[in-house]
Amino acid sequence: MLPWVRLHSTRAYNDMAAALEPHERVRVVANWAPSLLMQLDAYVSGQAVDKDEEIARKPVDTLNPSERAHVVKESFSVDWELWVKSVPRYAELLAKRGTDLRKIDLLRVQESFTARELLDLQVHFMLAWMGFAARKEHSLVTDLIRKERGFSQSEKVSLLELAKQIAGGVIPRWRKLAERGLVEITCSPLYHPILPLLIDSESARRAMPDVPLPPRFQHPEDAREQVKRGLDRAEKDFGVRPVGMWPSEGSVSPEVLELLGGSGVRWCATDQGNLERSELESRPAGPLHIAPWKCGEVAMFFRDRESSDAIGFRYGRSDPRAAAAELLARVATAGDKGCVTIAIDGENPWEHYPQSGELFLRELYSQLETGLVQSILPRDEIAQRPPQRRILRLHSGSWIDSNYRIWIGQQEDNHAWTLLGLARDAYDKSTAPAEQKEKAYQALLAAEGSDWFWWYGDDFTTENAPEFDALFRRHVGQAFRHLGLSAPERLGRPIIAPYKDATQARALVVQPRRLIEPIVDGFSPAYFEWSGAGIYAPGQAAGGSMYQGTGGSFSQLWFGFSKDALYLRLDPAKGGMPSGELQLLLSHAAKAGSEKTLRMKLGNGDCPVVDEFDAPCGKGRCGSIIELSVWLASVGLGPNDSLGMLLRLTRDQVEVDRLPRYGELSLSVPDESFERTHWHV
Repeated sequence: MLPWVRLHSTRAYNDMAAALEPHERVRVVANWAPSLLMQLDAYVSGQAVDKDEEIARKPVDTLNPSERAHVVKESFSVDWELWVKSVPRYAELLAKRGTDLRKIDLLRVQESFTARELLDLQVHFMLAWMGFAARKEHSLVTDLIRKERGFSQSEKVSLLELAKQIAGGVIPRWRKLAERGLVEITCSPLYHPILPLLIDSESARRAMPDVPLPPRFQHPEDAREQVKRGLDRAEKDFGVRPVGMWPSEGSVSPEVLELLGGSGVRWCATDQGNLERSELESRPAGPLHIAPWKCGEVAMFFRDRESSDAIGFRYGRSDPRAAAAELLARVATAGDKGCVTIAIDGENPWEHYPQSGELFLRELYSQLETGLVQSILPRDEIAQRPPQRRILRLHSGSWIDSNYRIWIGQQEDNHAWTLLGLARDAYDKSTAPAEQKEKAYQALLAAEGSDWFWWYGDDFTTENAPEFDALFRRHVGQAFRHLGLSAPERLGRPIIAPYKDATQARALVVQPRRLIEPIVDGFSPAYFEWSGAGIYAPGQAAGGSMYQGTGGSFSQLWFGFSKDALYLRLDPAKGGMPSGELQLLLSHAAKAGSEKTLRMKLGNGDCPVVDEFDAPCGKGRCGSIIELSVWLASVGLGPNDSLGMLLRLTRDQVEVDRLPRYGELSLSVPDESFERTHWHV
């Protein structure tokens, strides 16, 4: 859905390999998330196209208002100081849009952009993500940078094709470095899960004794499978099975080390804080983490926090030569027998370095080749100097605060773990055919990934939280569907809290004031057809709703009752009639387990409304608007019943919009006194 794999491919994934190629005496570990390898393959093969690329491949004069607004909003997603303000045309377009999205109506602003301006904006966004290797190795990039404005559609498409070509060369480039002995390829578990929490979620209490936790999740077999399948994927792409591993987020525990040792992993790495909190055979004088330790059968390297964070967060603003010299001087204080581990995010720092980090990396690698500090691969270090220090009892924690607080313990985290646990229990009890169970298991493994939980809770925020939330719930829901089971109704409701969406403060809700009985024909020729109906109008967040990056699919929802039916009307937003499936979720406030999910596939003309068993429950029609009716008797509702209602728009089983954005609308089925009570002049 999002463009980051494609964009990082043309910068850091490619640049980090290119920077190393001239330096025969430098050694580097490249740790890959296997799920990233899968996404690279999907992008290069054309199996997956992110929304930004899909829009970019269209001629700009064919874009609808929603797509134009998306371009205007998303095409400045890069470090402005380095990549926008230094390019006059790009800076000019930013000034035209404005810098404070909280004060911008994107659907209105996009109208002021000409087709030529939108085209230039799309090309500059892609150029900003071209790293130093792409700028040196491909004349198209340098030619377009020099041209600066007045780009053509064919030039834009050529740049898109070049990006795919560069991405297709990323894995072969790293594989050649590994074959030369310059790089040791390692990996994380398949979908980047927090292994200790898969083995036993109660392990979180070791570092956080008082943390509230969800129902116990205890599936060591999943952790083992994530490790095995991750190693399998890395071996498939690089030709050699890794012997080292960075457990996702540096998350370790005694049980994890036992699992890794049994899986053929000879060494792993984590943060120094986990070593400092462990029970050790002895405590030598000086820093503990400047040498590998043995834990069971696995050697452990511990990340030097100060040096690693200096690269990740500080040196981008420093003189490259001085920064590299400072780093190596700090490492040299470990002494002749010291072994310092520097571990950083492989892609994210370089966007914030001038020239994508080229000058710093060149200085660092050149000084490593000529100075006193020598780089060595972990596999060689433990072969030449087997660890002599032993850990008796490893602390259970991650690289962040030496605990797992980012991924478990807050209300949203625990809700997600609870839903995942329900699906996992259903899998264990299922008697579905083996092929279907394997599909369900793959969905479960994907849902176990750490990044879903990274965005739950209050630790980190992103305007893409609704997309991540919807994708997580989609994976869990797929597990149920592959097993031939109906997904729990609460999977259809967002996990993220309403306060994370600025639209909620500006949403309009008006309750019905009289009975209505409009003609369900997909048109509204007369105002009085829906006069007296209730209205829900979603607000527009700063820069647009977080759904689809603009104002969402619908401008407003009308709702009301006749004596025997519920009527709904959806007015499409400016982008036109949406496609997909409309799902109506109804829950009886006084009856547990009474939730109903009704479905209506959108298209031209008549669109039947059916329940989960495909039984008719009403009728619908799409025209200039969407209208539908639901027979109250078919969903077990009668006078004075209170119900909750929400609508979801899904496409390829992914939620792309919902009304209301969070929670549900509270309604009451009218009784005989309804109109008399609400009568007014």
